Amino acid sequence: MDTANEATQKLPAAERKRLKKEAEAKARAEEKEKKKAEADAKAAASGKAEKPANLEELDPTKYRENRIATVKSLKDPYPHKWPVSISIPMLIEKYKGLESGQHEEGIEVTIAGRVRSKRASGAKLIFYDLWADGCRVQIMCQADHYQGEGFQEANGVINRGDIMGARGFIGKSNKGELSVFPKEVKLLSACCHMLPKDHQGLKDPEVRFRKRYLDMIVNEDVRKTFFIRSKIVSFIRHYFDARGFLEVETPMMNMIPGGATAKPFVTHHNDLNMELFMRVAPELYLKMLVIGGMD
Repeated sequence: MDTANEATQKLPAAERKRLKKEAEAKARAEEKEKKKAEADAKAAASGKAEKPANLEELDPTKYRENRIATVKSLKDPYPHKWPVSISIPMLIEKYKGLESGQHEEGIEVTIAGRVRSKRASGAKLIFYDLWADGCRVQIMCQADHYQGEGFQEANGVINRGDIMGARGFIGKSNKGELSVFPKEVKLLSACCHMLPKDHQGLKDPEVRFRKRYLDMIVNEDVRKTFFIRSKIVSFIRHYFDARGFLEVETPMMNMIPGGATAKPFVTHHNDLNMELFMRVAPELYLKMLVIGGMD
C-alpha cells in the first residue's frame, strides 16, 4: 500500500486529481449498489414486488437496445392476428352518450391502436391513451378486471409508441371520460425508438421533413392536411368529370428536354442505353392530344 501511495505521489498533479475522482466515483457507485441490494432484500422480505424500471427513465442512448432486448425475450413479439371488432372513431360515436361511471360489462369490444401516453396509478391501475384513425380513447387497465396472463408482465412490456390491442368492456370513468376497461391487453408491434413527449412535441423542421412518419404520429395537424388535400383533389376531379373533361396521364421522362429554357433533370436508362430528361411541363404531350382530336 505504501509503495502504491509513493508511486501515486510521483505522478503529475492533474493525474493524481483524476485518479482521486475515479476512486470517489467508484466508491459512490459501490455505496449505491449496496443500498439498492439492501432495499431489494427488504422488499423481498416484506413480500412487496419490485417496481418495474421505466425504460424512458434509463439511459436514453440505450433505449433502442433495451427495447430490442425486450422484444427478443418475448414468446410472441409479433402476434399473427388480433381481431378488431370496432374502430376507435366508431366506438366513440356509438358510446359517447353513456353516463359518468356507467359500465356496459355485457358488451365486449376489441380495439387496437398506437400508445401515445402511459400513466400508472399504483401497481394495479394503468392508463393508456390509444390513438387510431385520428381519434383517441382511454384504456383504463385495472387488475380487478384483468383476465389475461400476468397483469404486470403484459403491461410492463408496453411503452409509448407501441401498437397495442385491448379486449374488454366499454364504459365511462367517474370523471366522464369514455374508456375501455380491458380484460386483456397485448403488445402487437413494439416501437424501438423513444417518441417525443407530448409537452415537448416535434418542432424541428429538419426532423419533421426527414421523418414524416414521426411528424404524423406526434402532430395531428399533419395527418389532417393529408385528408384535406385528398378531398380537394377529389373535388376537382369530380368537378371536371361532371363537365365532360377527360383525365389523362402523360410521361414523366422524355428523350428530349422540354420546358423552354428551364434546366431539366437528366438520368440514364440502362436497358435502352440512352439519356432521358424529366419533363418540366406536360404541355408538349397535351398539345399532341389536341392534335390527335381530344379537344
